[in-house]
Amino acid sequence: MPELPDVEIAKRDLQRWLAGGEIRSARVLDAYIARGSSRTAFARTLPGQTVQKVTRRGKWLRIELRDGARVFSHLGMTGSWSRLDAEAAAPRWERARFEIAGRSGAVRTVSYVDSRRFGRLVLGREDIAEWRELGPDPLAGGLEPAHLEPALGRRRRAIKDVLMDQAVLAGIGNILATEALWIARIDPRAPSDSLGSAQVRALGRALRAALDQELGDRLRGNPDVFSVYGREGEPCPRCKTAFVRIVQAGRSTTFCSTCQAHAR
Repeated sequence: MPELPDVEIAKRDLQRWLAGGEIRSARVLDAYIARGSSRTAFARTLPGQTVQKVTRRGKWLRIELRDGARVFSHLGMTGSWSRLDAEAAAPRWERARFEIAGRSGAVRTVSYVDSRRFGRLVLGREDIAEWRELGPDPLAGGLEPAHLEPALGRRRRAIKDVLMDQAVLAGIGNILATEALWIARIDPRAPSDSLGSAQVRALGRALRAALDQELGDRLRGNPDVFSVYGREGEPCPRCKTAFVRIVQAGRSTTFCSTCQAHAR
C-alpha cells in the first residue's frame, strides 16, 4: 500500500510532468475511480486548462488548475501515476489518462493505473472534505512537539492506532508507525496519553528518521529494508530478542518486547 513517501514522490513527478502544461484531453476510463465526480465532468472541464501546481497533504494529491478547479487523487492500495512514451501501449489496469502539452508544445501522456480500484479521482472547485479533515502533514510541521504532544495527550487509544489516525497526522501508515515506535523504543500498545514529553519528542524524531529513510530508499531506487516491519520471529538488531507480531485495530504490528517494554 502506498505510504507518505510514495505519495510525495508521485507529487514531485506530477509537478514535473504537469505544472505549466495545458491539458489537451482528460479521460477517466473507470467510473468507479471517479466516484464523487463523473467521467463526463473530467472530459468537459479539464481540456484547455493550464496546470498551476501539484500539492500533497498526507496521502492525498491536489492538482490545481488555472480557473480554480482542482483534481484530487488518492492512490488507494495499488494506484500509481506514470509518464508514457508516445508509442507506448496502454498499461494494464489503466484507469485514467491525461494528454498534456508542455511549454515547448510537445504532448506527453500521463496515466493513472490501479489494479484493485481503491484509489480515487475527484474533480471540484472547493477542497473536498477528505482533504480538509486531514491533520498536519509530517513533512510540514506535523512532527513539532507543539502539535504532537497535545494531540497525543488528548487520546487514550494505543499509540500505534493514534499515529495512524489521519486527523492526528496526515499520511502515517502501518509501516512508518511500526518503524518509528521501534526507533523510539515505545510499546505500540501503550496508551497515547501515557507518553511523557521526552517520549513524544523522541517519537517525533523517530517518525522523521523513518520518513527520511523510506523517502531516500525510494528516490535512490533501493528496495525497502525495514528494521522491524514484517520481521516477526527475527532477532531485534539492538537486543537480539525475537520480534513478536500482534494485531491492532485490524492491522499487523511487529515489535520488540524487550526494547519496547511498557511499564504497567
